[in-house]
Amino acid sequence: MSQIFLHIGTLKTGTTSFQRWFFENQDVITRDTGVRWYNGQFPDSREIAAICLDAHKETPAMVIGFFPPRFSEEWFTWAAEVRANIQREIDSSNDPIFFSCEALCLLRTDSELERLKEMFPADRTHIIVTLRDPKDFLSSWRKHLRQDFYKKSKDPTSFAYVKKDSWLTDYEELQNAYLKHYGEHITTINYDRAIALNGSIIPDLAGTFNVDNQSLPEWSNYFLNKSNRPPRQPMKGIARPIHYLRFYMWKIIMKLKAKPSSR
Repeated sequence: MSQIFLHIGTLKTGTTSFQRWFFENQDVITRDTGVRWYNGQFPDSREIAAICLDAHKETPAMVIGFFPPRFSEEWFTWAAEVRANIQREIDSSNDPIFFSCEALCLLRTDSELERLKEMFPADRTHIIVTLRDPKDFLSSWRKHLRQDFYKKSKDPTSFAYVKKDSWLTDYEELQNAYLKHYGEHITTINYDRAIALNGSIIPDLAGTFNVDNQSLPEWSNYFLNKSNRPPRQPMKGIARPIHYLRFYMWKIIMKLKAKPSSR
């Protein structure tokens, strides 16, 4: 049976850079380390978190409409396909396999973790979590929500609740939830220290499955500065009307900003 590496974020800790780096270099990385990359429906495997969350919670992708309407017949068919694809990929080889889904940091309850364990058994799975200074995280997350046209929420259980007491920065609760279900098979990475040392989270994440980081493909140019990035482009056949609205609102705003002043 293959070993499973499951990277659960957290949000705004360089996961997109790492995912892109591993995806684009997966043939070399697998050849040199024996570790495979899970190619899910999305680059960040956001579908995994979506099918694990309790009914009252949502991920940003669920609000935008990347997935079928929740709890519809289409949803259950799609969720079954997600689970089947994960199992098929795990079983396709005895080599270790790496999953990266930062939205899994939104899982906190026993029911959510039990759903996760149905796909990723505790005796085969090594959890990897990256933690960032709470104040810096909230600042970055607020900016992210604003750029993608999400409204801040007053609901303390929402991913868009970004006050100082946000549950998203309750790292103790997060770690305890995973410790309860996965035991000591957890590696915690300090994001701020990794950035101070390397300017990137990639070497630390790669170090969880590869001892010699010197042999890794070039990673220093994978730092993604998202300060001026657009909202994610709607995916035809997947995105809902609100996502198209947000995306084209952004395009209009950018055109207005680029328009020469009449003064």
